[in-house]
Amino acid sequence: MGTEMVALMGLAGLGSAFALLSLVLAAWMAWRIVEKAGLPGWTGMGAILLTLTAVGTIVPLVLLWVFAFMRWPRDEGAPVARAAGPGAGPGSAPSSPAPASLPPPPKALPDGRRWQLTGTLADGRPLALSLDASSPAWILTGAPAVQPTDLTIPDPSVGQPHARLMVAGARLGLADLGSPGGTYIDGARLLPEHGPRDISAVRTVRLGSVELTLSRS
Repeated sequence: MGTEMVALMGLAGLGSAFALLSLVLAAWMAWRIVEKAGLPGWTGMGAILLTLTAVGTIVPLVLLWVFAFMRWPRDEGAPVARAAGPGAGPGSAPSSPAPASLPPPPKALPDGRRWQLTGTLADGRPLALSLDASSPAWILTGAPAVQPTDLTIPDPSVGQPHARLMVAGARLGLADLGSPGGTYIDGARLLPEHGPRDISAVRTVRLGSVELTLSRS
């Protein structure tokens, strides 16, 4: 605001200087006109001077009005003043806007689904076994369960123990423990020397003569 006032005052002073110069020139030219036209002396010169003075006063006012309300190039890119941050002094530059930050990624929810082994025993009884990630290892056995991680398959063809299931995140592994009845993955024999095999995408698992369907829900 102070800069604009100084600029306006400078323009006003410049206009006054031009007005004074115009008045002097007008007086000299008016005197020449009076002489050439034979007008009645100072009376004719006074009339001419009054006319020229009125015109000379209006012209600076018109120019001041135009300059005061015209759009200047600096008005197009004038920076918007921003609130100074804590500790900013009166002479400090306006702070730049803080870059927009992305929200943190949503936390992945734990997979609470359980693995299911379902089938039918030799005597026609349905069998359903369920396990989850609460334990990294589960034992498939034909004997009654002793530990919470024992999954019992009451069939004579199933060893005691027969195989081990291993849970790792969304993956499920299976290892044969040397049972005589054998362990089969989608019809392929799994031997102890093969080590653990990923059965996450397997459809059927056979332990001895008991065939089980693998699913997750």
